[in-house]
Amino acid sequence: MTRFSVVIPCYNAAETIAATLNAVLDQTFFDFEVIVIDDGSTDETVAIASWFAQRSRRIRIVQQANGGPSIARNRAVFHHAEGELIAFLDADDIWPANRLNVLDRRFAETSAPDVAYGRVAFFANSVADVETYSTVSNTPLTVANLIAENETCTMSNIVVTREAFIASGGFNANIVHGEDVEWLVRLAAGGARIEGIDTVLTFYRTSRSGLSSDLAAMRFSWETALLTARRLNVALSQSEINAAEATHLRYLARRALRLESRRGTALKLALKALCLSPRAFFKQPSRGVLTLGAATVEALSPSAFKRLSANH
Repeated sequence: MTRFSVVIPCYNAAETIAATLNAVLDQTFFDFEVIVIDDGSTDETVAIASWFAQRSRRIRIVQQANGGPSIARNRAVFHHAEGELIAFLDADDIWPANRLNVLDRRFAETSAPDVAYGRVAFFANSVADVETYSTVSNTPLTVANLIAENETCTMSNIVVTREAFIASGGFNANIVHGEDVEWLVRLAAGGARIEGIDTVLTFYRTSRSGLSSDLAAMRFSWETALLTARRLNVALSQSEINAAEATHLRYLARRALRLESRRGTALKLALKALCLSPRAFFKQPSRGVLTLGAATVEALSPSAFKRLSANH
């Protein structure tokens, strides 16, 4: 059996998919297959992917009518993937060359988790210009962790065993944004172990457009994940829920600042978070102080905030 099935859903990704596929083919671990599942692209995505497929037997292309990434990923895994481990990758992200090697070693250990993820490096144009890095916990993620702030950050960072994915039933196709968090909540609630690896395993391409920049969609995805936890009777106290929501709102406040949202949006989010749980807001003191300070400056003096941002 193939060790890894790399699943790449794509839709009109002609500008980035070549770099993504090159990063996969440059892996120093060789026992993998690549399933590019095109979700009804109208640009040159399929032509570019086909060029790669003609040069590598590892790559297979599956085409479907536009149905969204959840349907695409489910179809790839349930009907086409042959690997023991499923490694998801979006068509605009990049992997370091040692990624599959690192993950192969971790999943070969007797204490291997059901889901693994690493640190994420965020970049805008080039992986040589990383803007910031994510962190990982030294303990398995719980439902409370996931609805507070999803450390995995992106589907491109996630590897799951075939058994765990099939047992989960796959992604909820009705969720447009945050389907990964809702899915991870179901996994954690079912007893799956979700563990981080403290090394950079994914380069995530940031953008001012798209779902990762839609604050309302992010808020809705948080509410959906919480509803799933409640439906599965996960024991969460009101203080845990308040702390999770406060952490999420702090994250939205930071996103609002980065996206230069409407004046005062970030401060409103930060103040609501503080009302819910000051302790959670300042759990990471520097992040809490910087978020509140920047949101206050932006609300009172947008021009001063822009000058401050330009200097940092």
